[in-house]
Amino acid sequence: MYISFSSFQLNTDRAVNKRTPEIITSVNQPFSIDSFNFTRANQDEIMFFLTKSDGFNHNENRNAIMINVSPLERYHCLLLPSLYECLPQVLLNQEALNLGISSVLLNGSVEQRAGFNSLGGYASVNHLHFHTYYLNNPMKLETIEVEHLMGRCYILENYPAKAFVFQVKSKEELSLTVNDIHLLVNLFIEKNVAHNLFISRGLSFERSKCSTETSKRDCVRIYLWARTPTFGSKALDEFNPALCELFGHLVIKTSEAYDELTEARVAEILFSITHEPYSSLKESVKELYNK
Repeated sequence: MYISFSSFQLNTDRAVNKRTPEIITSVNQPFSIDSFNFTRANQDEIMFFLTKSDGFNHNENRNAIMINVSPLERYHCLLLPSLYECLPQVLLNQEALNLGISSVLLNGSVEQRAGFNSLGGYASVNHLHFHTYYLNNPMKLETIEVEHLMGRCYILENYPAKAFVFQVKSKEELSLTVNDIHLLVNLFIEKNVAHNLFISRGLSFERSKCSTETSKRDCVRIYLWARTPTFGSKALDEFNPALCELFGHLVIKTSEAYDELTEARVAEILFSITHEPYSSLKESVKELYNK
């Protein structure tokens, strides 16, 4: 299978300066007040809070936007749902998922991306957070064709990292799609399956079957990958296959790897971590939405 990945980026600073991850043994590991969490970060790194426009003060449920001190791209920030509730890095509630998708829906720029690494999926901090950043490269997964599986769930199979895919074309669809994604995430959590989620503007699935020769992005696509866990595994020398790498944005750790890495090697890595989990879950996911 030939795949043209859209972005190879050398970023040695992130590889060196990224916070050392805590020891993780489960995708549903409880929050630990004794481990690093974002309430311990320099509070000057908080840029602002997102609040509901209902006229009420939601101090107990403050959603923060915080600077990422080891960025991978322009305007790389952390979106921290209910920061001071000290929730684990587990998408247990729909409100957090809604917030992550809404952050892209509310932005007028097609360059904004957002995503989530589960525990065991290269999350380095067990405190609920999304990554959000800007990337101006046109990406293959913005327009690639997907196949219908069941209900609102589609599948990405003509790509090394097979995935379950959803779309939101209007605000009326948001809550229904969030509910469906939440059902799938809960299935992953029940089975202790590590996962990565990526949110980006793109072509609606119907239009991608007709033509990709357009710059218009008329929906938000949400990709959800089941993947082999990183519990105790040796880090790869080239890159860590997390949310942006699975999407095709390769953040390379060293100059040597940047010079030597091939698309065939990238495809091999992405296939190796996603093929078995995806294949083993596909029928269960179909049954999940056939109710």
